[in-house]
Amino acid sequence: MTAYEPKLVCFSCKFGWGYLADERELAKQVKNWIPIICSGKVDSSHILKAFKQGADGVLILGCRGGDCHYQDGNYEARKRVILLHKLLESYGIEKERLRMELAIDPEGKRIPVLVKEMSERLKKLGPVKKIAEHAKTASAV
Repeated sequence: MTAYEPKLVCFSCKFGWGYLADERELAKQVKNWIPIICSGKVDSSHILKAFKQGADGVLILGCRGGDCHYQDGNYEARKRVILLHKLLESYGIEKERLRMELAIDPEGKRIPVLVKEMSERLKKLGPVKKIAEHAKTASAV
């Protein structure tokens, strides 16, 4: 029997996270890493799609307060995450499976560390049921 390895999707802002790093090297270290132009561009549908397609967790790395290249994209993303926590919990999915970190890391050294930390938390939570399974259970009640 093989050990459970959680599936984690990581979105990171290119202006605050890893812009000085070699993206190819970073991609080798971090599975399912998606560099984006702004954390504010991560739509709720992207996060829900990740869970529907089998992700056990989603990590969003955005710029720290006041440093967003697109003015307030990080704050908009933070609002989405708060709302999605409530939605996920209504489906029986722990809010700890969706995390957002606001900081900067030009070299991208913290990205693999944060991914590993979150993966360890996800291992303790175990696999997540797909959202569609939760919807069927909720409608049967």
